[in-house]
Amino acid sequence: MQIDKVVSFIKSQKNGFFLIEIKTDYQSEIIENSLKEIFFQKQYEVDTSFFSIKPEEASKSISIEQIRKLKKEFLHTNVLDLSKIIFLNEINLLNNNSINALLKIIEEVPQKTYFIFCSQNLLKVPDTILSRARIIRIEETISNTTTNLKDLLNTTVDHNQNISDDIISSIIDPFINLKTSDFFESMKLFDKNNLNLPSEIFLKVLSFYLNQSLNNQKLFRYLIKLHSDFIYDLDESIKFNTLTNDLIAIYFTRLNSNLIKYGK
Repeated sequence: MQIDKVVSFIKSQKNGFFLIEIKTDYQSEIIENSLKEIFFQKQYEVDTSFFSIKPEEASKSISIEQIRKLKKEFLHTNVLDLSKIIFLNEINLLNNNSINALLKIIEEVPQKTYFIFCSQNLLKVPDTILSRARIIRIEETISNTTTNLKDLLNTTVDHNQNISDDIISSIIDPFINLKTSDFFESMKLFDKNNLNLPSEIFLKVLSFYLNQSLNNQKLFRYLIKLHSDFIYDLDESIKFNTLTNDLIAIYFTRLNSNLIKYGK
């Protein structure tokens, strides 16, 4: 399951404890940002209803005191009647004591409360946790056969014989050669009923460059934010049936211009 679908699925549930298997650290960052964007509308909602568990300073693990504090100060207050999210980017940061304290909480998860933990190694997660969690595995946004953008172009053309090669090339080629392009003109070539295709292409190109920019922190963080913005706008547009060619063109333009500016 892809990250945007994972977050949408979790939101559709009334509550729960979810354990997401990830491959890289940046996937957990994307998940965290997507959760904030899709579940909440305002920053104060994030501040009051999103709780990220992290080891305390000078510690490599999460203590039992942190879990107790979470239960006392966060779970028992819901003045705004918002969904509450408890996020942990690596469940193996919990020690034995904090795991035991957590088990007592997740036995009965309150309504509109979501424990969302990630892990790059499920083999290290205790069975007592695995048996209580709904395990979700993140698929690579770009398949194993799509190792570069030329492969993406060829694969997309092969799988969409009903759309002209030139139309598909017009939105992928500028990222292969990192050159400017008029994406508004390119997007006019897509029928409104086929906007799911350029949306998928955008996410695949973005994910490709996320992998390529791990050592470029400025660009990397911009791309994570761009991903979150796009998922949120796409979700809202689909919900209210307002998705337009221009909206997708704006995101292609933002991605292209910033890659040219910071990615070379």
